[in-house]
This record gives sequence, C-alpha cells and structure tokens, in this order.
Amino acid sequence: MFHRVRYGDAKITNEYAEITNEFAEITNAYAEITNEYAEITNEYAEITNEYAEITNEFAEITNEYAKITNAYAEITNAYAEITNEYAEITNAYAKITNEFAEITNALASKNRRHRQIATI
Repeated sequence: MFHRVRYGDAKITNEYAEITNEFAEITNAYAEITNEYAEITNEYAEITNEYAEITNEFAEITNEYAKITNAYAEITNAYAEITNEYAEITNAYAKITNEFAEITNALASKNRRHRQIATI
C-alpha cells in the first residue's frame, strides 16, 4: 500500500534536505577551520618552546658572564690590593733611602770637619 505524497510534503522534505546539506557544508568548513587552528596552535607551541629554549640558553650565558665578571672583579680587587701594598713598600723604601742619605750626609759632614780640624 502506497500512500500518496502530497506536493507540499515533498517540497518540505526537499527544503529539509537542502538545509541539512548546507548544515553539513558549514560543519565541514568549521571542521577545516578547527583543524587549521589546531595546526597554528601546534606551530605556536613549537615556537614558544624554541623561544623558551633560547631564553634558557641566554640565561645560562648571562649567568656565565656574571661569573666571569665577578671573577674579573675579584682579580682586579686583588691587583689593587697588591698595588697598594707595593706602594706602601715603595714609600717605606723611599723613607729608608732618605734616612740613609741623611746619615750619609751627616757622616760626610763630620768627615769634612775632621779633615778641616786635622789640617789646621
């Protein structure tokens, strides 16, 4: 037994099929966009990870540079201390040399007087 399909019912069925097909197309387009978004998100994650690695390497280099700078500062300070000690020793040596010169001059002066007295 076949029922007779009315023209209006067939028209509604066709419109429903068209809407369903359009919805399927929109759903497929949405799926494509979602997949593209996922790819971009993955690429962004890779770039972010690479940036993090570079940042970590830069931090390590910066830390090494800081260590080298600190070591250089320590060497510079030690050199300054040695230079100061050397200056102190040089000053002490100069004082002793001056005192020795004064003693030598005093002895020379006495010797001249003794010679003068001896010649008189």
